[in-house]
Amino acid sequence: MTVPGWFRKPKSRSIDWPGWDGRRRRHRLRRASVWLLGLAAVVAGAWVGLKRLERYAVGRGGGAAGEITTVRVAFTARPEWMPLGLARDIAQAMVPPRAKFTAQDLSGSIYRLAADNPHVAEVRRVTWHGGDQPGMAVVEIDCRFRMPIARVELSNSAWGYAYVDREGFRLPEADVPQWVIQLAPTAAQPKGATYFFRDGDLLPTGAQVQALHYITIRGAAAPAPEVGQQWPGQDIQDGLRLVALVLTRSYANQVTTVDVRNHDGRISRSQPHLRMYAQVGEGSVTDIRFGRFPTPGGGDYEVAPEIKMSHLDDYFLDHGKRLAGLNSYIDLQYDQLIYSVN
Repeated sequence: MTVPGWFRKPKSRSIDWPGWDGRRRRHRLRRASVWLLGLAAVVAGAWVGLKRLERYAVGRGGGAAGEITTVRVAFTARPEWMPLGLARDIAQAMVPPRAKFTAQDLSGSIYRLAADNPHVAEVRRVTWHGGDQPGMAVVEIDCRFRMPIARVELSNSAWGYAYVDREGFRLPEADVPQWVIQLAPTAAQPKGATYFFRDGDLLPTGAQVQALHYITIRGAAAPAPEVGQQWPGQDIQDGLRLVALVLTRSYANQVTTVDVRNHDGRISRSQPHLRMYAQVGEGSVTDIRFGRFPTPGGGDYEVAPEIKMSHLDDYFLDHGKRLAGLNSYIDLQYDQLIYSVN
């Protein structure tokens, strides 16, 4: 196709001015020189600033070139239920194995170690400052710990039980507190004091020691996970949900077992899906028939768990603050409280 001459783009023409190319080259060289000098100044300033920031982060006793050779880890708050020895062991496990660190990688290394620790549910913040010795850093960690609330019965294990937190994460059995000492109020401590200990911890001489009570969950369908992993299965989750309801009651130490073997009616549809057993010492066992939790979304005929627990509260108060040994069973599955006549 031939384009009309009036539509064609005219060719550009260059005009040669005397000395124009030389002046243009000199102008570009001056601009490039100024830009390079400015860039060099910015890089040098950033390097000096980072070094100053690094020395400030390490503290007055920072080592050469900001190297950190000693790290001490501490928690911003230790839960009351956590033994002091356990807190020290966890803190020591969060110290990186390397011999030297820099200001840039110290916090990240400790954050990763804290997040991977089986006792830690959430790491909120990691901060640190220089210590009172050359090359020392004191790291403070704000985190949420996994508190053991129940133990799950195992079929094949040297321990016999695996301890879990409220979410079903398995904890190291040897680290779970097993003993408690409660000291009477004094002038220095008007509210008294409570101390927890693990098996193997050195207990104070002459102190009155009590064993901690953990409700046992029996009949989990899935095998035990590795330490630090969550136990799979809705049966464990519903069992822990029931344990959490019981632990808010003053009769929690009388409930020994939460039985999930018939969860979702997998053994018998006509039998309670969840049961509890109450026992005091070597006395008679009382079967507490809880049933199941209502399905989400509403429209379920199952009695609400709050009503079921209120029935159990009433029974406890009406029977001299006892659940175990008075009746062979207590049935919470109906609008009215039902129990056996012995």
